[in-house]
Amino acid sequence: MTSLPPNPVALEKEIFGFFAERNFERSRRFAAGAYDPQIVRNFLIKIGNPQFTYQTIHVAGTVGKGSTTTYLSRALTALGFKSAAYLSPHLVSLRERFVLDGNFIAEADLEMLWRELKMNPDFSALSFFDAMTALAFLFFARNHVDWAVVETGLGGRLDSTNNLHAKIAVITRIGPDHQNILGDTLEKIAAEKAGIIQAGQSVFTVPQDPIAMEVLIKTCKEEKATLNVIHPQGEDFDAQNKDFVRQIIATAFNPQRQAREKVDTAIAKPIFGRWTLLREQPRVVFDGAHNLPALEALALLVNRQPESQCNFFLNTMTERNLSDFCSLLRQKTAKFTAFFLFPMPDAQYYSESPAGTGLKNSSDAQITGILNEPGALNVFTGSMGLYAELRVRFAL
Repeated sequence: MTSLPPNPVALEKEIFGFFAERNFERSRRFAAGAYDPQIVRNFLIKIGNPQFTYQTIHVAGTVGKGSTTTYLSRALTALGFKSAAYLSPHLVSLRERFVLDGNFIAEADLEMLWRELKMNPDFSALSFFDAMTALAFLFFARNHVDWAVVETGLGGRLDSTNNLHAKIAVITRIGPDHQNILGDTLEKIAAEKAGIIQAGQSVFTVPQDPIAMEVLIKTCKEEKATLNVIHPQGEDFDAQNKDFVRQIIATAFNPQRQAREKVDTAIAKPIFGRWTLLREQPRVVFDGAHNLPALEALALLVNRQPESQCNFFLNTMTERNLSDFCSLLRQKTAKFTAFFLFPMPDAQYYSESPAGTGLKNSSDAQITGILNEPGALNVFTGSMGLYAELRVRFAL
């Protein structure tokens, strides 16, 4: 199973350099006409549609889709299938995005597939996420997987991954995120997520806001897909994610008792980046929550911890409202809290504390001093991208 994220390999610099002007995932240049999903569809046809050589589960949603993808893949491996997972974004290395039976893609495989795809004359027309998706689909086909669990990158309807004949579609909790891209209402956002639903599928979801649920019901009726609404149990969001996966597996695969026990064991291991303890004394936790529903779940988890004080260190991409993040955490966290801006070198993150957030601008030296003060819980959150900086600058 995956554990600590691997260090970046030399090839990654070349890959990101190649897509410097076409990296829609990083630049967020999703204006009208800036991205054409037909381009990756045509490319996949030219390389033989490798994604049709194995069975797939397609996962969309606002909160929990990465965890759900990972747990589903682990569960399928436990059932005896050769399984894979395609995930995004990564914490440290591109290798984290391509997982085969719990293991990150080998550096040699990544380079071989990159060189092969790059030689295709149509490759330069792809966006970064298009290319990574094509690479994942080909990697899974070359390894003859039985099942691949594929997480959408953004939305669903126009996502690069939405080129599957998925047997199962999974929609996790839907909430506000990427409103500038997916739409400014919950109905519009839900419609984009529901865009992965195909004719005759088994669709699994959790209880949703009535507006979002109405969209899912309507889409399933139109596609003659079977909608299964699961009510996951658990004391926190992660426990509920695990139970969601258990119930999907029970319904879709009907494993016997011994197989169910193997599934339970497989998904018991935590996922790095979701309430990950980086240091014991004083405790330092990293959580990649980067939208309001995820931060609300994080606040509830903080409330269950023994420390009476919590120091939040936040930053996020400038497309998101950092003031809203701080307001929600203040409202939902039932502890004495202090808020600090975690400085990031990437220009896509906030360089100064925006007015109204109450975030204190902080240097690395000041952060180090705060982390060494006894008694408080220290939580770094707001973006998956924070961890790479924590690892380099604080050896956490």
